[in-house]
Amino acid sequence: MGINVNMDYSTLFSSMSAPSTSSGNYLGNLSGMLSDYSSIKNGSYGKLVSAYYKKIDSENSSATSKTKEDKAERSAASSKSNESKKYSSMAQTAKDVQSDISKLTDSSSKSVYEKEWQDIKGEDGSTQKVFDYNTSKITSAVSSFVKNYNSLISAASDASDTTTSTRASYMQKITNSFKTELSAIGINVGDNGKLSLDKDKMKEAGMESVKNVMGSRSGYGYQISSAASLIESSATHAASQSKTYSANGSFNSDISSILDSFV
Repeated sequence: MGINVNMDYSTLFSSMSAPSTSSGNYLGNLSGMLSDYSSIKNGSYGKLVSAYYKKIDSENSSATSKTKEDKAERSAASSKSNESKKYSSMAQTAKDVQSDISKLTDSSSKSVYEKEWQDIKGEDGSTQKVFDYNTSKITSAVSSFVKNYNSLISAASDASDTTTSTRASYMQKITNSFKTELSAIGINVGDNGKLSLDKDKMKEAGMESVKNVMGSRSGYGYQISSAASLIESSATHAASQSKTYSANGSFNSDISSILDSFV
């Protein structure tokens, strides 16, 4: 004869009246255990436990997804902030280049080219008064320009904004077109497009020659100042925008900001 394992044993034992003795307590406990066993066999507990853990897994999955989204947003915001700072710094450097050139193209009585009485030592050690250009003041101004020019070239070399990188390339072309004139006054153009200054050669060339190359209306200084102004403008614009054209021609933008402009 077969035994039905799915029968509710608690029903069987609950029909028994148990006295208030230890054996009665035993049968009551056994009845409760069999009731629990029957629930487990029928799958009630299993379904409850399964539903519980599914809920927990879902909540954990949502929390993990939210965490990843938050990290991605923070990373994007940080990247955008770094780009903005990079272009802001580039714009300031371009402004510094213009300031340096302004000193070297100024023909007023207060410019670096203002002649003044100076004590000049002769080869015999004697000192004499000479009314001439202040060589130290001019070479210092040129040195500052060379430093800021090189910083601007370095900053623009990895610019993802094509307008800025194109304008930086144009500035380098201007420099290369004056390569001979610059070399004659001690400013050398390297293969990497950066400048170096030979102060002794500049002194030998004379400050009048420096003034002609750097300060004349059609000279190197004015053209570089105009190019630096264009770089400052594009770098400032790039710093304020989240979208830029990359060097390979792809378009990086926050599409949401574009759509928001139509709302």
